Formats: sequence, structure tokens, C-alpha cells
Amino acid sequence: MALASSVPSPQLAPRAQRERNRAAPKNSWAEQAFAPAGVLVSAMVEASAADLGWLAWLDRSDPVVVRREALSPIEPSLIAEFPEPPEESIVIGEGAPFAPWTLWCRARGIRSCVVVPVIARARVIGTMGLASSTASALGRHDARQLALVSSLAVHSRTYEARLAGQRRLFAEVSRSLENALALDRAIRQPPTYHEIARAVGDSLDASYCLIAIHDSKGALTIRARAGHRPPRRIGVAWPLSRLRGCARALRERRAVVLTFNQHDPAIAAERRVLFSSTTQVGAIFPFFAGPRTQGVLIVGEERRSRCQPLSPERIAILELVASRIAHILRISRRLEYERLAERRRQRQLTIERQRLAREVHDGVGEALSTLLVQVRGAMAEGTAGPHDLQVLERAACRAVDGARALAYGIRHLERGIGALEEARSYAETMLRSVHCRLSWTEERNDLKIASRVLREIAHVIKESITNVVRHAKATSVRVRVEYPDGRIRVTIHDDGVGLSLHEAWPSGDGLGLVGSSERLARVGGTVDVRSALNGGGTLVLIEASRH
Repeated sequence: MALASSVPSPQLAPRAQRERNRAAPKNSWAEQAFAPAGVLVSAMVEASAADLGWLAWLDRSDPVVVRREALSPIEPSLIAEFPEPPEESIVIGEGAPFAPWTLWCRARGIRSCVVVPVIARARVIGTMGLASSTASALGRHDARQLALVSSLAVHSRTYEARLAGQRRLFAEVSRSLENALALDRAIRQPPTYHEIARAVGDSLDASYCLIAIHDSKGALTIRARAGHRPPRRIGVAWPLSRLRGCARALRERRAVVLTFNQHDPAIAAERRVLFSSTTQVGAIFPFFAGPRTQGVLIVGEERRSRCQPLSPERIAILELVASRIAHILRISRRLEYERLAERRRQRQLTIERQRLAREVHDGVGEALSTLLVQVRGAMAEGTAGPHDLQVLERAACRAVDGARALAYGIRHLERGIGALEEARSYAETMLRSVHCRLSWTEERNDLKIASRVLREIAHVIKESITNVVRHAKATSVRVRVEYPDGRIRVTIHDDGVGLSLHEAWPSGDGLGLVGSSERLARVGGTVDVRSALNGGGTLVLIEASRH
């Protein structure tokens, strides 16, 4: 038995039909053929002598049409423009009296037909039918079976509606988490409150959203807004004691839904402060980015068509979005603390360099300059031999020049820490954000290593750590730096779930295997990733020449 794709209900002009077909998704045939309604109709066609069967609804949605063979005498595209549904089952055969359904069958070459109404809550909502090009192929027995199956059609439509709703929710949360609130994007460039609100507003199916922060003084301050005509109250602080819904959401750590279809004095202040005057339904979702950073994601819906109570699934989705906001804020704050600490270290290093430069210049430089003056005076007075004095003069000049060069170099050092130390600081910060321990072991040595080699190796180490944060779900990471036989070797071992080559080394920018290999090849190095033999997880091996 072959399944036919569903056809549009009213017949359209050829041009309109072509435009509609072009706009339809490419996998619509498969989706409808294997949907519950399609399976139900195909089962009835298989159990009868019908050439095809259909299930149509009165709400103008497309009917589901299933035919027995690919080349059926009855054209499936003509199964449309249905008459009014009958109040009870009817059987149409040869010699049937003239009636709307009889004329409908004759116009389509149907010689035998069974039509039953689909009833829900004592109301006719559609029809089911079987049609054949053979006379007397269908009878009362088929009508009774079809009437029994029609009740299942109502359940199948309810199931399909729920399935479509779940798909919409899945698409919504996918947009929010993968595109709007992507973790790797937050790691590269921590977003502001306005950027987070704009990303959430663009991805969620709601009128508007707000992000508000609860400060230590017990006030709630709106930090950002986005969406369609959100309330203009940025920067305004409100006592949390006046906002019962927000206070309850933060206290109970769960979502609070407010319905504004009738006046309720208990939430009147909340509506006036946080929501627009046309909001039908509001929802408050708490998030906790740390002991001192608590806030709420406020979602408002103004459309009457969506003012039904939020489903548990949708609430769970929005709670997940709020938790991702908290996670991004935690990472942003830790990265900002690291940047502040780095700036403080740089300021301290700058002060220390300036102090050393002054001591070298004022102490060594002045002493040598005095020696040079004395030598030149002795030469002028003739109290020393010319050869001896010339030797002293040259030595003093070299000492003065060396002191000045040293002072200049100390003042113009570019960085206060090495590339490997910077990579270690980055690893500590990132792994701490996902509650992962770091063990860093480095052999002590006085060997000279080219700066460009250290830069490239530090870059690969940081990208490897970022990979662990994104994918590994590890609880600990061990990094070991060794210097065997004129080379530098770095081993990174995590105890995570383990990664495939495609996951660990994505193509393009970042830590692609080809890009990293080429980067290290320029300094005579290699990089390799493999599954760890002992303890599971992933092992990254980085090696390069020291020169």
C-alpha cells in the first residue's frame, strides 16, 4: 500500500497552488504520512475494499488523504470542497438519491462511498470517509468500523496538537540556549544585561521580557528590557516588599505566573511597576548567579490569543533559560574578576619596573657618571698616563650605556608574566566556573625557550581547556609541562566523558586539528588527541622544539 501526501482543502488556482507547494517544507509528505492521523486512515483503507480514505476537519486545515495504490482511478487531489458533514453515517452507492454527498461522489468518479461524522463534545468537527471506484465495494459494515475509528481521530488530533506544541517549545529553547545564550560566546566575550535581554527577547515567543537584579538593600532594579514595546523603566529601583510575586519567586526559587484578566489588589502594584497596561499574562522566573547576585527574568504576554495559563512544559523551558542567564552571569563575573586582577598585577609590575629603573639610573648611572668626570679631569690635568685613562674612560662609558639600556628595557617590558603562566591563569579561571579541579605540574629549569614557541603552545593549551569546559563534563584536569631532549612537552588529561575527534577538534576557527597542527608545525611542533587508556577521559599531547 502506498501513502499519498495530503492535499489542500479548497481547490486553489494553479498559480496559488504552486506558490503554496513551494512554501511547504520539503519533509511535509513524510510528516503527514507517518503522523497519527495518516496511520489511522491508512489502517482503515487497508482493512476495507476502498481505493482511498480521508480525514477532514471543519477548521479549514488540510485533510489527510491516503490511497491504496499509486495509480488509483480516483484522483486524490479532487478530495476537497466537502459538503456539510452528515449527522450520522451514510453509505452512497449506485442508485442513491440526489443529495450533496451523492453529487460530490459522482463529480469525482466515486461509485461507492462511506462517510461518517467526527464528533467531539457532542459537536461535529469533521468527517472521515472511504471511497471506491467499484460499485457496491463499501457497505454498512465499513460504516460501522469507520464510526468506531472516528473517535480515535479526535485523540490523534489532540496528540498531534500536543506534539506540535512540544516541537515549538523545543525549537524555542534551542534558539535560546544554542544561539541567544551560547556558552562559548559568553566565554569569548561576556555579554551585558542589555545583550542578554535582547537575545532572550528575539528567541522567546513572548511580547517582551525584562531582567531585574535584587540588590543587598532589598530593592529590585530593572537592568534591561527587550521585545515588543516593553515597559520603559530601566534603572528604576523598587522595594522588593511591594512586589509580592518577585519576592515569592526568589524566596521559593520557582516560577510565579500572574494573570491580569481581572483586578486583583494583591498584584496591582506588581502590574503597575513591572508590566505594561495591556499585559494579559506575566511570568517571573528567578535566577541565582551567586550569593550576591540574584535576579528575575520577567516575561510579559499582551496577545489575547496566548493568554491561556502557561503549560508546565513552557514554564520548565523558561526556567531553563533563566538558569542559563545565571550561568552566563557567573562566568562573566569570574572573567571580569580575572581581568581586574590582571590589571592590578600589571599596575604593580609597572610600578616595580619604574622603581628599578630609577634605582639603576640614579644609583649606578650617577656613580659611573661621577667616575667618568673624574677620569676626564685627571686626563686634562695630566696626572695619569693617557693610555690608562683612555681604558678607564672606555670602561666607564660602557657602564653608563649599559645602565641606561637596562633602565630603558625595564621600563618597556611588554608583559609581567610569561605565556605559560597566562595559560595557567586562564585554565584556573575557566575550570573553576564549571567546578573542575586543576592540577598543574611544571619541571623547574633554566633553559631558554623561544617566545614564539611559548605563545603557540599557550594558545593550544587555552583552547584545550575551553574544549574541556564545553564538552568533557570533567571533575579534574591534570596538566604537566616537561622539557625532554631539547623540546617542550605538555600533557593535558581530563577525567570526563571522552570526546570523539569531531567533537574535540572542530573544523574552522578555534581548536581544529588541522589548524592547530599547522600552528605548531610552524614552530616545529605537533598536537595529538586520543582517548586516555587509564581512567577514561581525553588525553591531549602537545610537543615542540624549544628553539
